[in-house]
Amino acid sequence: MINESTTQNVIISNQIRNIDGMLYLYGAPPLILFCIISIVVNIKVLISVFWIKRPLSPTLYISLSLTGADAFSSSVLGIGLILNSFIPIGLGIKLKGMNCFLLALEVVRLGGVIITVFHLLALAVNHYLGILKPLHYLSILTYRNTTILLILLWVSPISFFALYFNLIENDGFQSEECKNNMFLYYKQFRMLFSSLFFGPFALMVCIYVHIFCIVKKHQATRLRFCRAGSSVRARASEALRNNSRQMARNVKAIHTTLYILGSFVVGWMPGVIMYMLVCNDCVLQLNGVSARVIFFIYATINGLIILKTLVNPIIYAARMHEIKIATRRMHDAFCGPKLTHFTINRGINRMYYSSEESRHSQSRTSRLFYNMSVRKTRNGSTYTCTGYNMHKYGNTSV
Repeated sequence: MINESTTQNVIISNQIRNIDGMLYLYGAPPLILFCIISIVVNIKVLISVFWIKRPLSPTLYISLSLTGADAFSSSVLGIGLILNSFIPIGLGIKLKGMNCFLLALEVVRLGGVIITVFHLLALAVNHYLGILKPLHYLSILTYRNTTILLILLWVSPISFFALYFNLIENDGFQSEECKNNMFLYYKQFRMLFSSLFFGPFALMVCIYVHIFCIVKKHQATRLRFCRAGSSVRARASEALRNNSRQMARNVKAIHTTLYILGSFVVGWMPGVIMYMLVCNDCVLQLNGVSARVIFFIYATINGLIILKTLVNPIIYAARMHEIKIATRRMHDAFCGPKLTHFTINRGINRMYYSSEESRHSQSRTSRLFYNMSVRKTRNGSTYTCTGYNMHKYGNTSV
């Protein structure tokens, strides 16, 4: 009886494992496909930089680097889905000798999240300087300073996690063949990662709230100035208009960044909250949850992250004037000859049909008026038009 029960349990566990394998076999490829689409769309925006007029503004420079960060995150996420989910669970193929590579991939994946956060923080500081110190903005954020800043944004997070993974005794990269990585599943590391995410995010919220207060104050001052109607208004009107135009450009750029920040919150926030709350010694644990439910939870989280990386380039193309024009120029450069050939043929056909219609119209008009006679008396002279033939009657032209 006991042997039969044990056999049944083994059969049931094998069936459950097969069902889970089917979920990963058919659930992982769509996510991988969307990762590839996201990479292509973001790279398309990056390629458009060759059609943008120089020099690049600091806002545009940082935004394009953020696009590269999104493409980078999608690449790492797609590789992780292939090596951690699709091949070992979906296909049932065990990958040997890949532990150190997978741990390095985790370093890059976690670093990619913080790279995105730091880029958004850099954009917030960039907008803050543009509104708070518009006269000193370009002298502070020069091309050299912006380039150094972006290099630090890319190198610092990955270097930090690589160093952290190397400093834990008998764990991470110090363990034999990188087989032990249990520190990833405990609260100490999860809280450290979450602080790197939520700290800059809280600072961004404070910056944008202060920017909002500055913009409201500027609008109130402008309204009060317009109502004053004094002689000062005539002297300072040009300076006020220039300041207002600069403020309007900054506000539009801020709106674009806020859209990107919103997509970032929707895309990354659920995953980071899940990462912070669910671990071996955290508040929540998934010990009693079925593997199928866990699959759908993490599939949803990964889907939101991929959606975020897909939405951002659409926001850039729709909101940023330089990228919109550059994308159009890029399309013209790649598709111009075909479109030109098509347009020329279409124009020739249109001219041909127009001339044919004109000829038919003249023919119909000729037939209509062929037998018509119009007599008109003018200064005692009579004009007669019959079939477009002119005849003379005395001193009268016919």
